[in-house]
Amino acid sequence: MKPPVRELLRLRNAGFRHRGAPEPVLEGVDLSVREGDRILIRGPSGSGKSTLLQILAGLAPEYVSGALTGTVERLYDSMGVVLQNPEAQVVTPTVEEEVAFSLENDGVEVPEIRRRISGVLDRLGIGGLSERHPLSLSGGECQRVSLAAALAREPDILFLDEPTAYLDRASASSFFEALSKLPARTAVVVVEHRIETAASVCSRAWEVTPRGGLIPSDFRTSPPLSAPPRPSGEAVGPVPPPALEVRGLSHRYGTGAPVLRDVDLVVPAGRVAGLTGPSGCGKTTLLGRIARILPPGPGSIRIAGQDAPARKPAAFHASLMYIPQNPEHLFVAERVREELGLSGDPALELAERFGLAGRLDSNPYRLSEGEKRRLNLCVALAERRPLCLLDEPTYGLDDSARDILVRDIRTLASSGTGVLMVSHDEEFLAAASDVVLRMKDGGIPREEALRAGSLKSA
Repeated sequence: MKPPVRELLRLRNAGFRHRGAPEPVLEGVDLSVREGDRILIRGPSGSGKSTLLQILAGLAPEYVSGALTGTVERLYDSMGVVLQNPEAQVVTPTVEEEVAFSLENDGVEVPEIRRRISGVLDRLGIGGLSERHPLSLSGGECQRVSLAAALAREPDILFLDEPTAYLDRASASSFFEALSKLPARTAVVVVEHRIETAASVCSRAWEVTPRGGLIPSDFRTSPPLSAPPRPSGEAVGPVPPPALEVRGLSHRYGTGAPVLRDVDLVVPAGRVAGLTGPSGCGKTTLLGRIARILPPGPGSIRIAGQDAPARKPAAFHASLMYIPQNPEHLFVAERVREELGLSGDPALELAERFGLAGRLDSNPYRLSEGEKRRLNLCVALAERRPLCLLDEPTYGLDDSARDILVRDIRTLASSGTGVLMVSHDEEFLAAASDVVLRMKDGGIPREEALRAGSLKSA
């Protein structure tokens, strides 16, 4: 005789209003989760999906300030959580210790901790990173560390907030394949924009409505992104120097193996180059070297015809705009309105297009992850500098915001800005880019680098 199926969560007429917010983000939510349930939570960026997950996991209002109404019963014994921003979960100096941390707190015996660490790191393909500091990893690798720490607990229920946001397509598929092999009684609640991938594991879907409610949904996906028309015809007048010219760029962290190997790349002014490739292949490191986030090393970098390392900081920073993977790294003001105001009226106009008009008086850190990214993009698109570097620009964006971004990037390029974008979102890259390059093992194949450089300026 099979044991009865246990209820793990019960929400009745639940609602939540963030501290300082005039209106609740969630209202009248009813939801029940039982052992073995595999549930997808979907909805537009900023609708309250992450807040709902935080309530289910006991993070709100205990750690996320606000007023919780209704009834919330958490009946599970153990749970695992993976947040949208993997850096926010890191608490230890090595990957191995990060995975062990919650197990030690749970009082798991040392031999069992070692067994679980070895098994989960190998299952997620990061066994070779065990001695690395999590914050020294790529965004995708760091996210897999967070996944490993959650899976190692062998929890009753897993809460996953955009767990594949920094993962390439193959790694995302592998992760959901790993979820499908969890014990049948393990429940999973996942917020995910990759609907087709999530559908391989999830059996039910719910959608957060614009009014903050929760209704049954399906697994239908949005139409493919459409690419706006490219400029045609020959450019008139003198051809400007390339927005970016990289020659022989190499980089290594400490005494480890090279992460970048003799990279050559040219991005003409007025053109958009997309860069993709497996997690950890060096894409973010390349942007970090170009933007002076990382220390100098072998190779040369020229921006708009000028030798980048030789330029004084003020002149250098005026030549490019860099949007990193973590949206919070750029925030400098206490209100969204002030953050946008630093870039003038164009940024405020873009905020309207990106659906941020109602959040102008909010603290940037209190936005959803998707709203934080949209705030970054409003600033980047308004600045119109010679070079724009974007690292995972669609992180946290719904389909509507992705479509707007495609068109705004094309408009930015038509003004003469050269754009280099790193992304695992290949559909987005195909729609927004003039050329898409694939990085592998720290390099860009010579034929692809030449193809990018052969693009004519607008």
